[in-house]
Amino acid sequence: MILHRVSDAPFGSIAFEQDPVRWMESSEIFTKPQQQRSRDSLSRIVTSAVTLFSESGFDATRVSDIAKHARVPVGTVYQHFADKEALLTAIVSGYRTCRMREISELCTSAEALAASPRELIGLHLDIVFSAFTVDSGLLRLIERRRLEDPNVHKDQSGANEIVASLIADRLVEKMPERDAAQLRRQVLYLHSIIRGAVVWSVLPAGGELGEGLKVTDTAFAEEAFKMSLRYLGIEE
Repeated sequence: MILHRVSDAPFGSIAFEQDPVRWMESSEIFTKPQQQRSRDSLSRIVTSAVTLFSESGFDATRVSDIAKHARVPVGTVYQHFADKEALLTAIVSGYRTCRMREISELCTSAEALAASPRELIGLHLDIVFSAFTVDSGLLRLIERRRLEDPNVHKDQSGANEIVASLIADRLVEKMPERDAAQLRRQVLYLHSIIRGAVVWSVLPAGGELGEGLKVTDTAFAEEAFKMSLRYLGIEE
C-alpha cells in the first residue's frame, strides 16, 4: 500500500481495503475453501455478517439472519464456523491484521520516510479518520465489545500503541533535537485523545448530533490537525 494522499485531499480519504473476505485471508483462524462454490458462499456469509453485526448489533443478529442475508442454508454457516461468536472472532482478527499491515506499510513507505513533521501528523490524522469513515459500523461494534471483553480491550489497546509508535518513529527521526521519550509519550497521548473523540463521534448508532462533530465533517479533522500541531510544537 502506498501513500497516495495529496495536499488538498480531505482527511479520511485513504483507500483502505474494504472487502471483508480479504480481511479474513489475514486471519490465523480462517481457512480458505478450495472449491469456488464454497468460496462464493463463504464470501456472502462473511459480508452478510459484517453488514448485520454493524447495522443490528451482535446480540440482535442470529445465525439464521446471516444465512438468509447470504442466501445460504443455516447449515452452511455452521460448516465454516462453530457459532456466531467464532464468526465474529475470525472477522475481527482478520480485519485488525489487515488494517495494521496497511497502516505499517503507509508509515514505512518512501513518502512517509521523506515527509515533514507536519505531513506526518497529517498522515496520522488521516489514518484515524479514514478508518472510522470506511469502517464505522464494524469499529462501533468492536468498541462496544471492548467495554465487556477484556481480550478485545487488550487487543485494541495494543493496536493503538503500535499506530502511535509508527508515527512517533518517523517524528523522532525528523526531530532529533527533541527528547525522544517525551515525544513518543506525546504522540501516544495525542493518538488516544483524538481517537477517543472520533470513537465517541460514531459510537451512537446515528452518530454524534453536534454540528462539526461527525467523523465525516471536514472541520472536525481539520481542527484536530491544528490542535495536534500546537500540542507537539510543530509549525502550522
